[in-house]
Amino acid sequence: MRTHRHYTIILHGARADLPELRHLVAWVRAKGHRVTPRVTWEPGDAAAFARRAARKGVDAVIAAGGDGTVNEVLNGIAGFDVPLGIIPVGTANDFARQAGIPLDPDHAMDVILRRDPVRVDTIDMNGRRFLNVSTGGVGAEATAETPADAKESLGLLAYAITGVRKLRELEARRISVRGPGYARDGEFLIFAVGNGRVTGGGTAITPRASLTDGLLDFCLVEGMARADFTRLALRIRAGEHLEHPGVHYVQLPEVTIEGAEPISVNVDGEPCDARLLEYRVRKADLLLHVVRLPGEEI
Repeated sequence: MRTHRHYTIILHGARADLPELRHLVAWVRAKGHRVTPRVTWEPGDAAAFARRAARKGVDAVIAAGGDGTVNEVLNGIAGFDVPLGIIPVGTANDFARQAGIPLDPDHAMDVILRRDPVRVDTIDMNGRRFLNVSTGGVGAEATAETPADAKESLGLLAYAITGVRKLRELEARRISVRGPGYARDGEFLIFAVGNGRVTGGGTAITPRASLTDGLLDFCLVEGMARADFTRLALRIRAGEHLEHPGVHYVQLPEVTIEGAEPISVNVDGEPCDARLLEYRVRKADLLLHVVRLPGEEI
């Protein structure tokens, strides 16, 4: 068994000067491991660095950033059976929190050093895979419209402020949804496709999702009056919305969503727009360092 390993740590450029990350690199090297830090400056850097590291056969590629950095690294190592590690130093860190990964960088690194990776599913959306949750509608628009400087200064409060403004502009959109044995056409305010359970700074929108069942969890909230949706939003936050008559929830291996016009979608914290969205589960295609899987107790 190898005692000294090679890790590539991909650091989000806005976090690279954090003293705790500099300490982490020195601390892991002092243990005898080889550490290659890479700092991102623009979109695409994290995926490119991850791909190069995977080709070299490192023992793990580690994403040090938020959910967006994790998503880029995840896509960079697609096609390679190299483990993914996470050092959560972003704003929301939704996936890390539900996977029991500590927010302290040294403690998060301990998870990678001391625990064997587990094999989990990912979900592919139009050729881009993700680990946690993809949302469409009000929540995705709020995330996309939250300024980067507001996230830096206000943290999760920035998302809440933008979300309140989006509620004032509430407008339902019409979509068609198709999956194996499932079809629905109608207006929606929010939909979510979950591999993990929690997104948007702690909202449990797909509370029954599992990373190991070979299924995606699809949740759709119908169009409704603003007052009704405001009350329902509190239940969605707590994951207590599944019995509401305006909520539809199914588990499927794949689902296709089509709109008459482009739909605003958030994928692990990263925004995009598309008229046709094709989601499918990629069964057991990732090795991941976690404390627990979402829904499990430590």
